[in-house]
Amino acid sequence: MLYQNTLQLAEHSQGAYEITDLISTIITESKIHTGTCHLFIHNSSSAILISDTADDSTKDMTADFMAQLAPSSTDANENINNAMNAVPPTMKHARSQSELTIPITNGRPGIGVWQGIFLWEYKSSPVERKLTVTIMGEAKHKSFRLTR
Repeated sequence: MLYQNTLQLAEHSQGAYEITDLISTIITESKIHTGTCHLFIHNSSSAILISDTADDSTKDMTADFMAQLAPSSTDANENINNAMNAVPPTMKHARSQSELTIPITNGRPGIGVWQGIFLWEYKSSPVERKLTVTIMGEAKHKSFRLTR
């Protein structure tokens, strides 16, 4: 079974935005129980990634890492917004991804308990994004018992 949906995501400015619940809802709508979910963001100035949801400092650490990979300012690590502004979008995109594939298990995203799916926006001005979600797999089959 195959399911695909292209969404217009709300405008967001620079930073990380969790979209795990949105993806979970789409998986539920697809009625696919076991398979894979592929996400594709249609631009090069944002990314899709899996990150830790237990601690907000994880986002800061990721911003610091990106700033170190492509520094353009000595104070790039000050906070998440400054760090993400300091790194040119093309350099960030070179180390991030436009697509992500996750398993679907029991009709839900097969990610870890403390993991979440995030849209990482690089631009400081709010912008809408287009995200295509393609889900492939099998629907849950009704089990039945033969009787004599």
